[in-house]
Amino acid sequence: MDEPIYIQSKITGGHFALKTKTGKKPFENPMDINTKIKLYKNDIVADIGGYIGEYSLWAIRSGVKEVLTYEPTPHTFDILKRNAKGNMKLFNMAVVGDTAKFVNLYISKGIGVTNSITKTRNKQSIIKVPAIKYEKAVANATVVKIDVEGAEYSYNIIQPQLRAILLEFHPLIDCPWREWAERIMDDIEHAGYTRIVRPHFKSGWSLTGCWEK
Repeated sequence: MDEPIYIQSKITGGHFALKTKTGKKPFENPMDINTKIKLYKNDIVADIGGYIGEYSLWAIRSGVKEVLTYEPTPHTFDILKRNAKGNMKLFNMAVVGDTAKFVNLYISKGIGVTNSITKTRNKQSIIKVPAIKYEKAVANATVVKIDVEGAEYSYNIIQPQLRAILLEFHPLIDCPWREWAERIMDDIEHAGYTRIVRPHFKSGWSLTGCWEK
């Protein structure tokens, strides 16, 4: 995999990123919806599926108390370590919905943005990585951001201490993922969270939602 390139960013303050073989610029995750939830000094943020740390870095720049960043892919985690600033605690682990201590991580071609513990047809290889249960990963958090390429459907997402939820849904093959996503969003709103953005799934650009109490 190519050496990461340092880029300037108003969101993160600057970070190392990866470029695809055909890309002209390093890849940057869209952050417009994730930054709609205001963060406070007493917030502890759990960034699940942290990738190279863009949201974690934005949270640190927002002045939060602590960020817990979970990223299972070893190479991506190495870049995350280079990007880490302030009170970021990094965990080279997958977050799972059960009590498994280790889990298969399916590695795709490219820069790692679609690596997942959920098996899909485009995965190329498998490695075993340490795992932590979702409830434990977010036990001390007040805000959670989840971007886990399909594993989100196995999580018990609503936890009593969470004041805000940022969640990206992912289409899966041969299962009713849209129905599952709608049920999760209904449950979040019935639990007393106010929708800030609710995705409509009419395009690949409408997969992320955010809610807060």
